[in-house]
Amino acid sequence: MVATAVAALAVAAVSVIGDSTRTPSLSEATADTLAISPRIVRSFTPVEVHALLHDLRSSQNVHLIPGTVLHRFPVDGLTDVLALQPGVVVQADELHVRGGRTGDAAVSWDGLSLTEPLRHRSMEAPLLSLAGAELVSGAPEAQHGGALAGVLQLRSMDPGERPSAEWRWQTDGRLGTHYDRLGACLGTPLHVMGLGAVTAGDLTLDDTYLPNLRTPHRRKVAGLSFGWRAENRLLGSFKLAPIRRPDRFSAQVLVSKQVHEPYSPNWSLDGWTYLDPNTKVSPTFSPVPQPGYLRYRAADHLGITNDRQLAALVKVSKSRADRRGSLGLGWLRTRSVTSVSGGYELEGVAHRPLYGYGDRDRFYVLWGDYPIYRESGSDVVTLRGDGEIVMKSGSRLSAGAGLQHEDVSLREMDWMPISRYGPDFGPPPLDSIRTFSASAPGAFAYVQNHWQTGGMVLNTGMRVGYFTPGSQASRQTLPGSTRGVWSFGPRLGIAYPISVQDVFSLSYVRMQQAPGRDYLYDQRRAISNRQPLGNPELRPATLISYEGVLKHLFGPAWALQASVFYRDVFGQVGARDYSIPDGPLDLRYEDQDESTAAGFEWSLIHAVGDQRRVEAHYTWMQAWGNESRSEGDPYGPIRQARMPPIGDQPLPWDRRHSLLVSAAWQWPAGWSLAWSTAVGSPLPWTPKPRRQPFTDISSIDIRRLQWSESSGLDLQWSPRRAHGLTVGIEARNLFDTRGARVATLDGYPNPLVNTIYDDYGAYRTETGLGGGAYWSQLPPGDPGHWVPVHDPRLTNPPRAVRMSIGGRW
Repeated sequence: MVATAVAALAVAAVSVIGDSTRTPSLSEATADTLAISPRIVRSFTPVEVHALLHDLRSSQNVHLIPGTVLHRFPVDGLTDVLALQPGVVVQADELHVRGGRTGDAAVSWDGLSLTEPLRHRSMEAPLLSLAGAELVSGAPEAQHGGALAGVLQLRSMDPGERPSAEWRWQTDGRLGTHYDRLGACLGTPLHVMGLGAVTAGDLTLDDTYLPNLRTPHRRKVAGLSFGWRAENRLLGSFKLAPIRRPDRFSAQVLVSKQVHEPYSPNWSLDGWTYLDPNTKVSPTFSPVPQPGYLRYRAADHLGITNDRQLAALVKVSKSRADRRGSLGLGWLRTRSVTSVSGGYELEGVAHRPLYGYGDRDRFYVLWGDYPIYRESGSDVVTLRGDGEIVMKSGSRLSAGAGLQHEDVSLREMDWMPISRYGPDFGPPPLDSIRTFSASAPGAFAYVQNHWQTGGMVLNTGMRVGYFTPGSQASRQTLPGSTRGVWSFGPRLGIAYPISVQDVFSLSYVRMQQAPGRDYLYDQRRAISNRQPLGNPELRPATLISYEGVLKHLFGPAWALQASVFYRDVFGQVGARDYSIPDGPLDLRYEDQDESTAAGFEWSLIHAVGDQRRVEAHYTWMQAWGNESRSEGDPYGPIRQARMPPIGDQPLPWDRRHSLLVSAAWQWPAGWSLAWSTAVGSPLPWTPKPRRQPFTDISSIDIRRLQWSESSGLDLQWSPRRAHGLTVGIEARNLFDTRGARVATLDGYPNPLVNTIYDDYGAYRTETGLGGGAYWSQLPPGDPGHWVPVHDPRLTNPPRAVRMSIGGRW
């Protein structure tokens, strides 16, 4: 039935529309779609309104991100771009949109989803390849689905009639974090069938502000030294499209490769240790070389993650003034491996770290490798058709449908560390190997109507989705039904013009998001706390959202948008105790978590073409729920009964106040300046007892860290007669504001510190100090004392200054 709908929609979208003369311009489309009455159309300035605010007759809350922000603001990637938008909270390295979890927001690229199905991680794109973006964070219309916290829509650059090029190299000259970033974009007509091409690339290499303790592995090529650093990102894109009508046809490819070599303070030993051929391990450790000893640098044995993604999209469309339709076929491929070498390993390879015992420190790794080996993959093929009809009255009807096929796989080995365990942390038997391979179909259909009458616009829509765990659901440790479920998501909104300069809208949305497939499948029985048991009975989580939005136009260059919202999410993935029949007590995934977010946003925007743009955003928001992590609290003994959440507490990203200011100026003399400042109120953290089980659930996230501030600066100068050449200086965290960004971190794979007990949290609770510490009772007879770690991962990065050189032709 769905396949028939897709075929019918494609025929209607491509053939019924007939031959088109040209696509209406933005100003013409805005004049048609923003019209609330003929008199109001004459009062608005269509081009400038569209540039400042989203479609006024829509009930969506959309924040426009033009190319000026993507290319000229002091940002290094999409994460930095989103951090400058209202309602977005950065907590450690995670982004939370309107109180949602990481993974609740999705990214789309010209209509193709870039969010992989295992854990809902999104692919990145080179910033220079993008013409603009839109963050749909509130009341999304029916064409948007499967993302509880909004969608970031990316629009790729179209080829031009003349060749053009832009490039930029940013570097700290190896005086800071060894940062280098090279971005380039080239567009040219091909003089074949009226086609043009745009290709872009972005290479970022950075050792970050964290200590770099690994042995450098570099190669000499033509006298130059090459090699991965701590954080590495390689992005590329290619687009083929007609020059005169790029919307008629496009073929695009997007690639991404990221290599992460993390830092951990307990993998920092560098010395010489003796390897006993009989016992395989020995507690003897010496910092200086001795006869019969082997060199051991612990940081070289910490795991490396290698992520690769590829997206391909072919899209055809036809349009005229009152009708338009499109048909697209897309493919998203993701491959990831985590291992000591960063590459694939054969089955049966076991890595075990050795931690201290007896008179040895239990914090540092003395021997061995990172215990996790994980390789995963996913492929998503999507066929999608969309159509739209615009009535003479200004009403608009949109409809679409799509088919998906998802294929996922995982092979993971998780080996317990080696240690002479005492009574405080004895290891139970574990199933160390987890594997699955699954595939499942999916489908969706939607209809969205913008009905205009009497100066008011009624926005109604319905989205239907189909989700199934696939035939593999019945062959898991906890068998589940293979039957699929249908979800229905109604949309209702009203947009009403108060005056020729003000529009007010109210909206109600109900929508669902399918669980990540990594939560569904599992064939283990005895597990650790790190990864609960998979559950194929999980069903999509549900969002119910209410929102009111006011849009005000001061003039052609100034606009104000304010909104108040309430979001309620239930059926989210969480972890609960479960006794396997004739088996042990395990944690398993269940769809019982809930969360709520409420607040208001205020945005002031000023833009004069590409010469000047200023944005100011203020957000007040509260986010609370019964659990923040799908895996639950990472601290506590393995396979002992956990106290389930019994009430709602502030979530770790519950930032009450956020103020964001960003601006870009360009002067005729060749100077340009871009600035951004983000100020946020304190984030919550949980006080913990020292070396005791945590039982006081009422104390979760009751304390707060300090206020945070971070500013970025980018100053550039293009000398006259330099043929577009530009030099510049830029800074991140300009005022070198240092402070804690989190209170504690998961200590895996350590068998005791920050796993069974939260030492970092207890240290801050007792002393009021940050940086982390662990509890030690050495030498023997010592009543115990804190040993500070000064873990830099708990604090914000220091100031970073870079130089840049680039050009545009």
